[in-house]
Amino acid sequence: MTVPRLDLAPFELTPQVYWQPGERERLAATESARYFSTESLAERMEQKSGRVVLQELGFGDDVWLFLNYILPGKLDAARNSLIVQWHYYPGRVEEIMNGWSSPEAQLAEQALRNGHVEVLINIWENDSYSRYRREKSIWNLYLLAQLPREMALTFWLRINEKKHLSAGEDYFLSIFGLDALPGLLLAFSHRPKETFPLILNFGATELALPVARVWRRFAAQRDLARQWILHWPEHTATALIPLVFTKSSDNSEAALLALRLLYEQGHGELLQTVANRWQHTDVWPALEQLLKQGPMDIYPARIPKAPDFWHPTMWSRPRLITNNQPVTDDALEIIGDMLRFTQGGRFYCGLEQLKTFCQPQTLAAFAWDLFTAWQQAGATAKDNWAFLALSLFGDESTARDLTTQILAWPQEGKSARAVSGLNILTLMNNDMALIQLHHISQRAKSRPLRDNAAEFLQVVAENRGLSQEELADRLVPTLGLDDPQALIFDFGPRQFTVRFDENLNPVIYDQQKVRQKSIPRLRADDDQLKAPEALARLKGLKKDATQVSKNLLPRLETALRTTRRWSLADFHSLFVNHPFTRLVTQRLIWAVYPANEPRRLLNAFRVAAEGEFCNEQDEPIDLPADALIGIAHPLEMTAEMRSEFAQLFADYEIMPPFRQLTRRTVLLTPDESASNSLTRWEGKSATVGQLMGMRSKGWESGYEDAFVYDLGEYRLVLKFSSGFNHYNVDSKALMSFRSLHVYRDNKSVTFAELDVFDLSEALSAPDVIFH
Repeated sequence: MTVPRLDLAPFELTPQVYWQPGERERLAATESARYFSTESLAERMEQKSGRVVLQELGFGDDVWLFLNYILPGKLDAARNSLIVQWHYYPGRVEEIMNGWSSPEAQLAEQALRNGHVEVLINIWENDSYSRYRREKSIWNLYLLAQLPREMALTFWLRINEKKHLSAGEDYFLSIFGLDALPGLLLAFSHRPKETFPLILNFGATELALPVARVWRRFAAQRDLARQWILHWPEHTATALIPLVFTKSSDNSEAALLALRLLYEQGHGELLQTVANRWQHTDVWPALEQLLKQGPMDIYPARIPKAPDFWHPTMWSRPRLITNNQPVTDDALEIIGDMLRFTQGGRFYCGLEQLKTFCQPQTLAAFAWDLFTAWQQAGATAKDNWAFLALSLFGDESTARDLTTQILAWPQEGKSARAVSGLNILTLMNNDMALIQLHHISQRAKSRPLRDNAAEFLQVVAENRGLSQEELADRLVPTLGLDDPQALIFDFGPRQFTVRFDENLNPVIYDQQKVRQKSIPRLRADDDQLKAPEALARLKGLKKDATQVSKNLLPRLETALRTTRRWSLADFHSLFVNHPFTRLVTQRLIWAVYPANEPRRLLNAFRVAAEGEFCNEQDEPIDLPADALIGIAHPLEMTAEMRSEFAQLFADYEIMPPFRQLTRRTVLLTPDESASNSLTRWEGKSATVGQLMGMRSKGWESGYEDAFVYDLGEYRLVLKFSSGFNHYNVDSKALMSFRSLHVYRDNKSVTFAELDVFDLSEALSAPDVIFH
């Protein structure tokens, strides 16, 4: 439909602010808000000192210290933990306690007392230490909110004009309301991703178009854009209706999409009321006709031109389901037009219809060739639809191949593309894509990439009402074990079958039951259609099995180390009845615990090949319906029980997937348990490589000369000789053991407070390397 051109002058609509009941009170009750709101800033300077208050405002070169101790108001009580737990030198701690120590501190203190905002902003940007900061400093808005109102608002405006970072924006906005809107508009223009949640409380016509652009183009924040549009329908309509009738552009299309959302969600009457304010008889009829368009009629007014890399006749062609014929050249061009309609991850509805007519694997191959051409042409952002097509047409093979690229991109300086790839895996809507996402979160060399993958998985888990561990349990594929035909690979005159060995590796056998040393190669006498397809499936199976076992076995060992428990129903579905996981389940000793006492062992058992649950005497037992199930720890079992299970496993030639009965255990002497310091490894040394290896056992590298093991409310801190460098690791360098302490709430406590199993698991890693 052609959109009429109407010259509609913009209307003004008073901005509004709305907070959910109790929301402002919740913000005021946060740790930081309570700490910094006890007095005015001037009073605070008198009670403490100007230098201390400047440090609390965010002046300083230690951003980590600011975020973890100063902003939460914990610095006053942190002297001991900074030295003992985080290994700051005592002299440095004294400097911190005395406040900001820059040469410009006196000038900044005077400017703060006199309300000279510009002087403070200038010092913030140009102090003597600014060039040494690895991270940008952050303004403390909890404290700035205690300034006189006009000064605080001027600060807020200038901070955002200068594009500085700040913390406590939601609290600041809850205090100053609509007076803070000009600064919020600037913040949203500079940092839309970070500040989007803040604008949800503010209705303003100035926000309507930026939000509509997000709704149209940016899939990651579309939910927030939708919330804002539906929460502020009158401001949205007032700002966007005039844009619909301007010359066709990105803005006019974004405006129409936002108004269409309002119309579809029942705001038609409001839209008509707002449209009639212009007193043009043709505004509402024209707008209503646009809003009522069917899905097939909703596409950009200007169809983007095909890019130079668009050569679909040279790529794998989609084939029709009905007759296996490839689509025509004309059809390929229509597919290209529809793909270029993509806006913000929203695909034209005609592409969903295409999926009902074409063979899925041929669409996946076509999409991969398109993506490859886009990459080879420079991967321009304006043609990002060629990348997004993988999320619409991709299959399991696509997920595997894309994962290989995602893992490589950070090393090639393409971290942003890797994150986009994670989003595409999330959108693929098949379990193999999520399996690959989990693999990346565990195995990627790039720490930021692992963290991003974990964030995407967290969203998926939350949408399913699961924890990340529970989601990972459900992402183990069957790898064809639930369908015997799926493990037969037909090359025509030759056939191969696959079984899995004790390490979950696929083992290939020919028709004579002879084990093959490697994946068979194609031969001239193989069937020209069957053999390539069978070979591709076989390679995919081998890759999937390797990947799954690399994730599954460490995850189960971590479950033992962290005492994870499952309900009986989940144990049946995830471990006993799952075709692939069952291969591991039958090689472990499991334990039963009361529902209300998940640490008290009731019984231990193994899962027999027939599916029975058998105790150490190999006698069948019944499991209580409300029982919790876990992987048995050797310290939970008696010596007799361990011996009998070991004999059973030997008799049945069962090979455990990791050390369980023979697991290394560490028990403290009574004197050690009563102490807060463990010294049994004094005089021992380990290499840096050995220390870094402890990270797979739950230890994390801390500051300079320490590793930390988190046990919930407790924390173990292992200290060794100085000289360790996280950024230039010499894996063969020797580090000497110094001490091991346990802390609760940053206070040293005795080892007797810890659970004996938890402590054994924590100490087993250092016991190996320092033994």
